[in-house]
Amino acid sequence: MPKRALLALGFVGLVLLIYYGLGAFVAYTDDAYVRSDFVEVAPEVAGPVRTVHVRDDQPVKAGDPLAEIDPRPFELVVALKQAQVVEAQAVTAAKKAESAALTANLQAADAAQALAQVNYDRFAVLARDQTVSQADLDRADETLKSAQGGVAAAKGRIAVNLREAATAQTQVAVAEAGLAVARYDLSRTALAAPVPGFVTNLGLRPGDFARVGTPLIGLVDDTRWRVIANFTESVASSLTEGMPVWVWLDATPGRLYRGRVRSIGRGIARQPGAEQLLPYVKPTTDWIRLSRRLPVTIDLDERPARLFMGADARVVLMR
Repeated sequence: MPKRALLALGFVGLVLLIYYGLGAFVAYTDDAYVRSDFVEVAPEVAGPVRTVHVRDDQPVKAGDPLAEIDPRPFELVVALKQAQVVEAQAVTAAKKAESAALTANLQAADAAQALAQVNYDRFAVLARDQTVSQADLDRADETLKSAQGGVAAAKGRIAVNLREAATAQTQVAVAEAGLAVARYDLSRTALAAPVPGFVTNLGLRPGDFARVGTPLIGLVDDTRWRVIANFTESVASSLTEGMPVWVWLDATPGRLYRGRVRSIGRGIARQPGAEQLLPYVKPTTDWIRLSRRLPVTIDLDERPARLFMGADARVVLMR
């Protein structure tokens, strides 16, 4: 065999030996990127946007105002619900006052019945002695029965009043609940930042119509930065949480950042698709099919002053 061919084969063999030999101790991937949580701020109420308080790419703190939906229709609803509460409370107060009057009427009816009973008993004794006539006894009996009817009627009116008072009290509770909902809806017209971060790709303008559940503003969370590195199955299976790694960020070339493995993904989707709970890692580059890779989440022990969600990274580690 010619000397040059031998040298070429030796060189290839040396390269393969170095590549696979180092691969047993060193793992590297350039299929990595910077990631954070992306928060979509969506309104809980619908209406035209009156004010936008932020600009594109602006940093915000948690609680900072982002935008405001026109609150006037919601203020009118609150005023209406407040009036309904007042009306229901007035009905309840009237029923309480009526209850006091009906109680007094019952007491009077009880007294009249007691007097009629005494008179009837007295006339009954006198009628046996024939001191009074049967007609007098019959009139006393009629008076007693009338008094008993008055007591029954008074009790019936009290029972009706109690049911009406309970209904009125329920209406107060319903009106107060409606007022609480109206006030909550009014408070939801002001959109605030739920997390500290950066406004991204802002296209919202005053006059736009906000729909319930439709995101209006996107925020990149500034507290949840990490690096997602896609390693081959053979490498990912050998990693453990807490392993030290070195990260190269394309946004800050020329410097390595220390980090640690936070977690190793336990599953990937086999088919691409829309947003799904299992991540999809593309197994091909152009026409070359690569080995399946699993996402590994890495926390940076130190990080630059500025990070960009989706920016490229490279990761190397000793295993």
